[in-house]
Amino acid sequence: MPSPRDAAAARRTNKPSFFEVVDAARADDLPAFRQLLHEYFPDIDDDKTLMRACVEEDRGAGCALHFACDTAARRVVGYILDHAPQSAFNQKARRGGETPLHRVARMCHVGRKCGDDDDEDVVTTKYPYLSLYQELLRRGADPDTLDDQKRRPVDVVVNKGFGWSMGDVRRRVEQLQEEGKVVKK
Repeated sequence: MPSPRDAAAARRTNKPSFFEVVDAARADDLPAFRQLLHEYFPDIDDDKTLMRACVEEDRGAGCALHFACDTAARRVVGYILDHAPQSAFNQKARRGGETPLHRVARMCHVGRKCGDDDDEDVVTTKYPYLSLYQELLRRGADPDTLDDQKRRPVDVVVNKGFGWSMGDVRRRVEQLQEEGKVVKK
C-alpha cells in the first residue's frame, strides 16, 4: 500500500514550484511544507539532506527559512533549524544579504497590543517575532552579521511600532542579544 506522500505525489503530474514550497513555509503548514519539499526534491529521503537542499534553494530573496521568518512561522522554522546545517542560521539571501535574524528583527514590533504594559515578559507567543528572534539567537544566529548595506539585525529594528514607545523595540532586541551572550559563555 503506498504511503500518503507517495499517493499525493502520484496525483501530481509535475513537481511543485519553489513558490508553493515557500507558501507552505509562510503559512506555517508543516505537513504541507514537508510534503511539498519531498515532492520538490524527490530523490532525497532523509531530513538532514532535505534541509540542506532546502536552505540552499534561494531564488534571490532567500530560502524557505527566510520566508518562514517573515511570517514568524514557528513550526516550520523550528523544523528547518532542527535539521538544517548550522550555517543556515546565518545564511544570507542572495539579494540584499539579509539573514533570517534580519528578517525577524524588522518585524519585532509586531504583535504588541496597544495599552499592553506587561514589560516583564515581552517574549511570549503574543510577540511572535521577538520570541523567534530569541529562538534564533539561542540556536546560534549571529547578531553581528552584516547585510549588503552593512547593517546588523538590530540596525533594521524599527524605532517605534504601534503600542511601543520610541526606542523600546530596539532596547528589547538589544536586551535579548545581551541575555544570549550571557547564556553562551
